[in-house]
Amino acid sequence: MKKILFSLIALMAVMTVQAQSICSTWRSMQPVVETDEDGSFMAQTITYTFYKDGTFSFVDELTQSTQPAQTMALEIASSIEIKGTYVFDGTNLTLTPNIDTYKSELISVSMNGKVSNNPMLTSQVTEMLNSEEFKTPFGETETNTVKVNGDMLELTDSEQHTLTFMRFATIQE
Repeated sequence: MKKILFSLIALMAVMTVQAQSICSTWRSMQPVVETDEDGSFMAQTITYTFYKDGTFSFVDELTQSTQPAQTMALEIASSIEIKGTYVFDGTNLTLTPNIDTYKSELISVSMNGKVSNNPMLTSQVTEMLNSEEFKTPFGETETNTVKVNGDMLELTDSEQHTLTFMRFATIQE
């Protein structure tokens, strides 16, 4: 009986340490870059902050570029933030975003490498960032498999895509 009780206490201690180890700010190690055949690209840096109260903040810094051309190449840099709650059981992390906390910011719009102050273009991009079609995926609940190894965090989604994050800051009580 003592052996079983000791094993249970040890297991609870390990689970507590694992649960606490995710409470930090984690930033993707390098931007996720996708380049299309036509030369357009997308670069993305993702930051998660997991708080001890079971809430999280997600920030997606995204730069997208259209196909390079002599007459016009468009590049858009934006930031999206959403908050929500999470459940972490030591191997699985379930994120439940609150779509009401969605915030987007247009950082810059460049045309042919020059920052554009075109109000119509800025308005169109801002509308796109705040459209329901664009926002909807950010509000979906998802469960990822998690591996925490010191200052490294690996998130693997249901399609077996893995993102690696580095501990950026530790949450203080």
